[in-house]
Amino acid sequence: MTELTDIPADLPLFEGVPAKKIPHVLKCLNATPVVYEKGARIFARDVDRMRTGYLCEGRAQLVSNDFWGNRSILGEYPAGSAIAADRFFKMDLPLPADIVACEACTVLQFNLEKHVEAKPCCMVHVDRIRTNLARIAVQMSAELVGKLSIVSMRSTREKVLAYLTSQAEATGSAAFDIPYSRQELADALYVERSALSHELSKLQKDGYITFNRRHFELHRVLEPR
Repeated sequence: MTELTDIPADLPLFEGVPAKKIPHVLKCLNATPVVYEKGARIFARDVDRMRTGYLCEGRAQLVSNDFWGNRSILGEYPAGSAIAADRFFKMDLPLPADIVACEACTVLQFNLEKHVEAKPCCMVHVDRIRTNLARIAVQMSAELVGKLSIVSMRSTREKVLAYLTSQAEATGSAAFDIPYSRQELADALYVERSALSHELSKLQKDGYITFNRRHFELHRVLEPR
């Protein structure tokens, strides 16, 4: 997926835009598909201030590494995510951390420094893409609020149960796979990996969950009267 014509027309970004118009509209917006390998930095903190993007495929994370080498996952970008979308609306807010590909990714990047005025026949479609980006960004903000409610809990046990419950609700099933390795889950919940492993083992022993690698299943446990 390295050409504009390779970009699928059924992406949420293009909702309401005729398929045959998409390549031309993207040219008006100076859009370029860029492929990133796992571990590559897509956008750097406080750099790339004139770029924004849309994650067509793959998965990325907002990753912070502090002076002491501690790593935290501040946000998750699944396929269909808007990246630094505020810049598309000339808000120019700095990224709080790096955006890193955690698997192979294709990002449709918009270089705002070279932005050209769309032709009148394209403006209605450009406006539609802006509207779609804004909607996607609002959805992502709501998800961030949900994550903040999880990581603000006091104990590791509360964080783990809240996160797993949110995944069950999102998938509509008590059995599901999570996108994180153990270390990534610890980084996402802001806990030590050893504490996370210990709590998962306790929860399984107490009958609340069963798990194998990234697959989890929640169980209802009746509290003794």
